[in-house]
Amino acid sequence: MKILTVMNYRSNWGGLSGAVEELVRSLREEGFCVDVASTHGRIRDRIKSIAHIFKIVPRYDLIMAAGCSNYGFLPIFVGVIAARFFRKKVIVDFHEGYPGPFMNRWGPTVRLFLGKIPVTVASKYLFDIFNQYEFNTHLIPYHFHYGNFPKREKNFDWNKKFLWIGSFQFMYDPETALKACEVVLKERNDIEFYFFGNGPLLDKLKKQYAHQKIIFKGFLPRTELLKEYQQCCVLLNTSFGDNFPLKLVEAGFSEMLVISARCGGTPTVYGDNECIFFDKGDYKKLSEHICNVLEKPHTYDSFRENMYKKVMSFTWEKVRSNWLGLLNNQ
Repeated sequence: MKILTVMNYRSNWGGLSGAVEELVRSLREEGFCVDVASTHGRIRDRIKSIAHIFKIVPRYDLIMAAGCSNYGFLPIFVGVIAARFFRKKVIVDFHEGYPGPFMNRWGPTVRLFLGKIPVTVASKYLFDIFNQYEFNTHLIPYHFHYGNFPKREKNFDWNKKFLWIGSFQFMYDPETALKACEVVLKERNDIEFYFFGNGPLLDKLKKQYAHQKIIFKGFLPRTELLKEYQQCCVLLNTSFGDNFPLKLVEAGFSEMLVISARCGGTPTVYGDNECIFFDKGDYKKLSEHICNVLEKPHTYDSFRENMYKKVMSFTWEKVRSNWLGLLNNQ
């Protein structure tokens, strides 16, 4: 079977691109011919890409349209329209972790547009939302090829270095993390907070939360970012609506402790003995968790160990039958 994946693809970016890269590799190892066509870029580039997609779709047996809500729905729209125009089989792979407002507004329209097309999602959180609108939904968790992850060069150390990764925009709520850091730094000055990413709020927040112990590192490609996990002991996740965030997998693989907002798909993927949870936006509770970790770090070793075991269970073998069954039945 020849499969064309249509998505807003960005190489070495992580997130949606990283999850699809893992799937493409597994399907190729199973003997499928899988190519990726991207709709990412400026308007002119997107138009050229869409024209190219319509040109090459006839070469394939199945189109996998991977995307998310709002602007991220474009590759789903393009992939489905192209597949229908050329009478090709199609699957939608939906990745967004913050679909509530989008579905509240567009759910019935999207349901009418997709009809009975299979929609795959990675978390029970998304599965439940799509089922509310009676989509043909399939829950298939993400999987990873850990041989591509950098191994630890030294043993884990409670080194008082905290990590935040994301885009500096509303959905990822960087300000909750920064407020918590500010509170903690008023009490002690022997810790460091590292923020990786860029976005529209970055310059404003860098000025507002300027502190020598709050270090803004900007954007790093995923291959380089994976090495940075090993330099820290705790990942702070403040997102308002994660689906199946790759940064938690990467942190777990690096044996870090994860402190995460309890929202989106995260609490449907991880248990209370694997993540330390707080209510989204509650920077005071987040600061309390940080202080508790600093005071008695080894109390949280079991969380790190449980998290490591959980993420190491996200393998192709666990989801192989789901994917192959879905693809072969189209």
